[in-house]
Amino acid sequence: MRNIFAILILTLALDSAALGKVTRVGVAKLDITPTHPTLLAGYGGRVGEHVAVDMKLWARAIVLGQENPVLLVAVDNCGVPAKLTKGIQRALKSSLGLAPEQIVICSTHTHNAPSLTGYAPVVWGSRVTEQQQLRSDRYTQWFVEKVLEVSHQAFHARQPATLHWGQGQVNFGGNRRVLSEGRWTGFGFQTNGPVDHSVPVMVARSAEGKPIAIWTNYACHCTAEGSRNHISGDWAGNANLQIEKQHPSAIALTTIGCGADIGPQPSGSQDIAKQHGQTLADEVSRLVALPLKKISCEVKASDRQFDIPLSTPAPKEHYEEHAQGEGFEAERSRLVLAYEKEHGKIQTHVPYTITCWKFDQDLAIVFMAGEVVVDYAVRLKTQLDWKRLWLNAWSNDVPSYIPSRRVLQEGGYEPGFSQTYYGLPSPYSPAIEDLILKEVVDLVGEEFENPDPDQPAPDFLKQPSATQQFIRSIDRWYDNLDQESKSDLKSITSLAEDSINGVEQLLTKDPATASWFNFSGLHAERPFIRQTDELQRLSWKTSASAKTGTKSRFLFAGGLGWSSQPKTDGFEVLLNGKAELKIDVSLTTTAWESPGKQVRLDYLVTWSSDTDSAGLFYLTVPNEMLDKHGQLTIEVHSLGTGSLRWFSVDNIRNVKEVEQAIIERVEGR
Repeated sequence: MRNIFAILILTLALDSAALGKVTRVGVAKLDITPTHPTLLAGYGGRVGEHVAVDMKLWARAIVLGQENPVLLVAVDNCGVPAKLTKGIQRALKSSLGLAPEQIVICSTHTHNAPSLTGYAPVVWGSRVTEQQQLRSDRYTQWFVEKVLEVSHQAFHARQPATLHWGQGQVNFGGNRRVLSEGRWTGFGFQTNGPVDHSVPVMVARSAEGKPIAIWTNYACHCTAEGSRNHISGDWAGNANLQIEKQHPSAIALTTIGCGADIGPQPSGSQDIAKQHGQTLADEVSRLVALPLKKISCEVKASDRQFDIPLSTPAPKEHYEEHAQGEGFEAERSRLVLAYEKEHGKIQTHVPYTITCWKFDQDLAIVFMAGEVVVDYAVRLKTQLDWKRLWLNAWSNDVPSYIPSRRVLQEGGYEPGFSQTYYGLPSPYSPAIEDLILKEVVDLVGEEFENPDPDQPAPDFLKQPSATQQFIRSIDRWYDNLDQESKSDLKSITSLAEDSINGVEQLLTKDPATASWFNFSGLHAERPFIRQTDELQRLSWKTSASAKTGTKSRFLFAGGLGWSSQPKTDGFEVLLNGKAELKIDVSLTTTAWESPGKQVRLDYLVTWSSDTDSAGLFYLTVPNEMLDKHGQLTIEVHSLGTGSLRWFSVDNIRNVKEVEQAIIERVEGR
């Protein structure tokens, strides 16, 4: 009998060794969707409390370890300020015995979640009414209670489990800082900008081998849904839902990497947020199915608090002058003066915290406060061993954006105007980059240094080629069409058989231009007009038609948008100076015809948001309309006034190549 018992013990030990060292893991989630109207965080131009709920918000907690466990709470929120985090840490130290370095609260940074009291205080400032502030405060208190509750649930739900991790890659994030001659010009898609497309995944498996927790991460802003006043977890929330759907035994957690200057490409609707969430979930599921690396169950937690320097602020008189006015700058100035009154000087430094959890020498997970730009990931994953490194931003506090030296030099929103929202008097000093990096490297320790400094940078730090991005965008567009729309494409794409380039030369001198989503869902600079007045005109000349048959068909790319703006008489299309048909904003594939049906304009929508669309236009005309060179002069002008509805045309010479790529996707499926 004793021999049988000894053999059983040995067998269990061998099984445990085969699975990886056993630890204890607890996981839980709680609904934190507001039950009353409340102000949302993330967009300074948004007005009023939320009006609808697109999807629920969640607080998701995981506890790792037995003797000295660590707790992560990932919340669907734009940002949790340090004051709330410290209060939560104090409460959990008292109730669970966890030290501050053992507790991390990460925000998904969805811009469609309630604004917590103390977060980016200038965003709402004096615009908030007394009742709105009371409702925001009430939600904040309830939010804290839910975070404490879900933490206790996860802590007491711990069970034997093994930990496994690996890294994958997705590519829907793109650097959003559009540059011209090395200076920031606006938001969009800077295709050669730095990125971090890595997807680290940790899986906790039960004694039976089933996933009980799946934690993943991606470096990208949670702004795919756009600025409409709805509650949503954006792409991160959708990723969690899809991961849990694909792995019913598990609770999913998604955190955000160093993606402060990375935006989802494309963005602008709830459907797009779902698509990006599905993309991440599919990659996570691919990794979960692999034999991931088993990691130590022993977790060592440590943290550091230090100050990061601001550049020299303006004199006190500057803020006193601006404090008398209205708007964001006035709000910021009043906060600067309040700080000066309390501390005897204008603020010169900002408190900053980093935390590190080390799983022996298998994995180091770093948590960084604030909206950290991707340059920090690029440098850390070069200096340290990226194969054993996981970076999180928006952790424990969001004091502001955390720019790099490069971003400070380029200027623009992240290093400049955003400081206003956070009530800070000036941009950061360029010294912060080396200071933060030194503290992170020291905290992680020399055992995680890059063993081969000469090895090439990992692929996930490189942006995919324009061709790869375009093919993915077309695949995404087609895969998300319903069956009826796919059937309708057959008749539309048949127009491609004899179409020719519809934009040979732009005739309008110095047209208004802007970077916005084009036919592929990526940002591109292009000329446009609006329905603000009847003087808005855009004209161009087509390539020459061979004039075979009775009709010619011209192809050009463009877009229509801002359907939520007031409807007017739309736009008129003139051919060689003669008005032929009228068009207006459409978010779906459609067609317009002239009164005599001689002229037809088909619009194949390949990208759309809640208010805008883009795609390919096919203009079919009788050959007698062409000039002696077989060309057309096309002019589009506004028929209405007082509306920001717009029309754009893409001045691209390779439009037939674009068309062919679309046709191949349609006919090949």
